[in-house]
Amino acid sequence: MWAYSMIAIGLINWDYQRSHPHIAIHSLAIVLPGLILLGLTYVKSAAKFLNSRAGKFTWLIIGLAALAYGFIN
Repeated sequence: MWAYSMIAIGLINWDYQRSHPHIAIHSLAIVLPGLILLGLTYVKSAAKFLNSRAGKFTWLIIGLAALAYGFIN
């Protein structure tokens, strides 16, 4: 669900700020981590890492940074 929320917020950000220059780059900074996380859920060795405490913490920080970037930008 974390991956889906990053993708959704990035696409919503893209739609609402359509008139701003370089919005595609700003929105992709939010969408790409979500797509990467979603893709990693389909890889068995990555799924083990994602279920570990370190994996959860890593993606928590990455996701919060991406979402904060979306709200601040």
